[in-house]
Parts: sequence; structure tokens; C-alpha cells
Amino acid sequence: MEHPSMDQNDYMENPQEEYPDSSVLEPEYESSSEEELTDTSTVDPEVKYAAGGDTDSAILENGDTSPVVNEANIIPASTKKEASMEDILDASTRVKNFIDLHKRLPNFVTVAGEQVLISDFLYISVKGLLGISTGQNGNIAYESYGLPANSSGTSNLRGTMLKKDYLDLASRIGNFMDANGVAPNFGRSTRGNIKFESAVYLFARILDFQNINKQLPNYAYMAPLNQVRTTPLADTVPVTPGNNNTNPGNNTPDDNNTNPGNNTPDDNNTNPGNSTPGENTEPPVEDNPLKVTVGQILDAANRVKAFVEKNKALPNFVTIGNMQINMSQFLYLLSAGLVQINTGSNGDIAFGDFKAPTASSGNQLSNSLNRNSYMDLAGRIKDFMENNLQAPNFGNTNNGRIKFESMVYMFSKIMSFHSNQGRLPTFVTLADTNAVATTYNQNQSAGGGDKPDYSAYAIYLANSQNCQVTNSAIVNLANSLTSGLSSTWDKAEAIFNWVRDRVSYSFYYNTRYGALGTLNSRTGNCVDQSHLVVALTRAAGIPTRYAHGDCTFSSGSRYGHVWAEILINGNWVRADPSSSRNRLGVINNWNTGTASIKGYYASLPF
Repeated sequence: MEHPSMDQNDYMENPQEEYPDSSVLEPEYESSSEEELTDTSTVDPEVKYAAGGDTDSAILENGDTSPVVNEANIIPASTKKEASMEDILDASTRVKNFIDLHKRLPNFVTVAGEQVLISDFLYISVKGLLGISTGQNGNIAYESYGLPANSSGTSNLRGTMLKKDYLDLASRIGNFMDANGVAPNFGRSTRGNIKFESAVYLFARILDFQNINKQLPNYAYMAPLNQVRTTPLADTVPVTPGNNNTNPGNNTPDDNNTNPGNNTPDDNNTNPGNSTPGENTEPPVEDNPLKVTVGQILDAANRVKAFVEKNKALPNFVTIGNMQINMSQFLYLLSAGLVQINTGSNGDIAFGDFKAPTASSGNQLSNSLNRNSYMDLAGRIKDFMENNLQAPNFGNTNNGRIKFESMVYMFSKIMSFHSNQGRLPTFVTLADTNAVATTYNQNQSAGGGDKPDYSAYAIYLANSQNCQVTNSAIVNLANSLTSGLSSTWDKAEAIFNWVRDRVSYSFYYNTRYGALGTLNSRTGNCVDQSHLVVALTRAAGIPTRYAHGDCTFSSGSRYGHVWAEILINGNWVRADPSSSRNRLGVINNWNTGTASIKGYYASLPF
């Protein structure tokens, strides 16, 4: 009997220029009710929140409905409290675990023996985060803060928030609450409007990561924020140390039956001792940021250089460790690796997802770039990609514009030289970079064509009982997701991302719904999620098979597991939508190097 893991992510606008003004990407906030701001002089004009809120109805544990704050949000000095960093981290883990389980906020959380409202928790979490980021370990002083009047936000947040952005977000939330005495309705960011509930969850996840890993994450996924319900902020029970609302006899009707020993088949497997791989143990923050060594980049650069010189085009991806890295990611690793080599640093390089350039272009190049010039370019490419999560169309140099493909090849040549000579070259020639084909879609076939003969793979295009390839709903969705896309990779990736982001995980064994049932219910275990991926990609005309094996997950546990594999440019590419940390061709929630493969199937026998 087989079952999977779990989790659920994308990006932002395409840059229109090589290096756009980063100021337009700065998160900001706005008020949904400006007349509620009685004194805006203390608020940065570009950092506005909706102030106020009916806090009189906030219900405490004992049912007291007395006002939480007085008129004008003037807090008596006697209400001031303090929380240590340890207290804040401990509370953050409990809040994060509560939200993971219930998909909503607790009413209040116990911090250093004090039961504080969730708006108070937001304040101390952002202040604590800022303290950690600057190396300050002193206690955080706080008062009482009103709940937001009308929490709202973007319904489908996607992509990642970089460390510098979530620290900026924390700073402005703290400043606003200092000035106004209430939490904001929402904050506007480059990813959309982040509602109050989602902001609480975001910072709880980040601090939980700090609590576990003793360091702040480089970035946090946004998609998990979508699961937090916007609810009346007084409808839940407190989160106290050691409780997390799983104490038998203290469950509300919405507690998803967390009482041990009383689970039904749909209880998301909260019964201790029977958890699925990674369930409630893998935070939706980028808990284990993707990392590679400089040595691994050097090795990959040798292979990419050889491929380009043979095929006059970029490969679809390059394998580094057990990860398949696309060319946008590889350009970032090349530029970051060069910067690190130049400064003599030996640490691992963390990275995430980067979009392909929108319209790669450049000049016919000649002459060469000296070391200072190519290092300057590498630094600018690195900074641009970190700010925009996208590869640039070209890079400006004194010799002209170098298109995306040529930059990948040029930096690969430089890194290959270093790999073989133990030093960086004094210059790099540019003329040979003109021969690299302009295939600015990072997923094009390295050979230039993307229409393979599938006649030998008819079995992997077929309809089956649980893989309803010809069903109109399946066909219509496949057509919608792949409309306007030309390459096999693009089509497969669009389908994979949709299933990963739109179909939630459920625990049970083997097939329950099949592809169509999973589409209709929008939930499924690894088997049913794979059914849907297989059916949609086959409906799009792409051969896809099932893979079945025993896998060791990030939690350390080993389980039977099922995933899909899609035929792209002659290669079977893994597609496991059961975790938001996975991408097409990249598995992060289980160890691909230690997996024991039981078989590959055109249709599953279970």
C-alpha cells in the first residue's frame, strides 16, 4: 500500500529591461479605509495600513468580551510586557504548528506565561525577527495592539519572498504598529497583498525555521500562505506551551479530530505513529534551501561548456548532485560562484527558482573582456537575479550586449578554465559566444527541435481506468494550461505546477479518486496526484509513466511512494507534485540517491 509526502509555489513580473530600477519592486502597504488613520503624520506616506478595528468583540479564553484596547489605542504604561527571544521562538513554533494543522489562527498564544492576542504576537514576532537579523538578543518590549478591521489580501500568492524583502516587511509592520497601536489589514508586496492572517503565518514559519536551524532562511515560499483562512479573529482557542490544541478533550468542532486514537480515514493522519512522510514536520518555508558547492558548479560548467561547443545551443538542464538545474538557475550559480571565487569564499551557494528571460537578445561580439569586466558583469547579473527572480535578456559590457545564452556559455568557459588551471583567466574571448543559438526559453531542446517521434511510446499516452486521458474535463484543462506554449518542457511544467499548487495532499493508501476524481475534489495522496499529472500530460500529447519506489523523506522516515515521469527531449523527467518544494525535474522532499525503485508503469496496479 502506497502513500506520499506533502506541501505546495511561482514568480513575478517579467523585467522589461536588463536592469530595471529595483525601487519599483519594493513592498509597500496601503490602507483600505484611510479615514480610520486619525494621525498619519507618524506613518511613512508610502507605508500605509488600515488602522482601527472592532476589537471589542475579541473573545478571550474565559469568554470575556471587554474591550482589548481603549479609545484612541492609548495603552496604559502598566500594560507593557517583555518577551525574550527564546520565548518568541518557542511561541512561533507553536503558532506555526497550529496553523499547519487547522488552517486558521489561534485566538491568542502564551508567551512567557502571558496570554497575548495574535495581533500582539505579530508585533513581537516581527520585532524579534529584526533583532535576530542584527544580532541583538535583548528582550522585546510590547503593549497591546488592536486586531485589524478588515483583513483581506491576494487570493493566490505565489513565488518566494527573499530575506531582504521579508526583513523590510517586518520593519515596516513594526513601525506601523508602533505608530498606530493596531495590526494592518494587509500589506502590499511584490507578490500581492498579504492579509493579516498570512503575515502572522509567514513570520511564524520564518522564526520556526530559525528555532530549528539556528539561522534565518534565505527566502520563504508564498503559496502556503493561501491556506490560512480569513476568519473572525476570536473564534479559536488559545495556543499554550505543550498544547497546540491537540490535547484530548480540548478540541473544538473544527479541530480535524486531532484526539489520538480517534482518527477517521480522512483525518489527514494526525494520529501519532502513523504520519505520512514529512507531514507536519516539513515547514513550508524553504527549510532546506537548495545549496551547491563551488566545486559542483565547476564540474557542471565543464559539462555545459562541452555541450554548447558540440551542439551550438544550451542544454535543457544540467545535473548538479541529485538536482536538475535549468539554465536560468545555472546562470545564477555561475555568477554567484564567480563572485565567491573572486573573494576567496568557500561556502555553499544557496539558490531558488528563476524565470527564463523574456526576449534574449544581444550584439555580434568580438575582442575580449578582461577579468575586471567579466567580474563586474557577474556581480550585476547576480544582484539582478536576486532582486527579480528572473534571468536578464542580456548583459551590458563595453563591447556591447551579451545575450542570455552567450553569458551562460562565457561564464561556463571561465569556470571551466578555473577548474582546469586553478585560477581565473585574465581575459575571456567573446567571438565564439556568437555561435550559441538564441533559444531564450530555458526549456527548449538543446538540439533545437522539440517535436520527438512518440510512436514508440503509445503505451504511455493511453487511457486507463484511473487515468481518464480522453475525459472532456481532463482534455479541456490540459488544453487551457498548455495554450500558447510551444515546447514540451513548458507544457509539462505548466501542468505539473498546476497540480502541485492546486491539489492539496490527503492521506490514504493506494488509489481512491483517480485522475478525474482528484481533479473534482482537488485533493489526493501521491498516487492520485500522480494519476492527475499523468492524465493531463498525456491529454497534452506527452508520454508519461508512473514510478513506484521506497523513498527516504526529509523527515528521515522511509515509505513507499509514487510519482510521475514525463518524457521530455528523450529523457524521463521526474514530476512529483506532492511537495511544494519540488519542481519539474527536481525532488527535494525525498532522497533520490537512496530510493529503491520497484517499477515503472503505463498504468498502476493499485
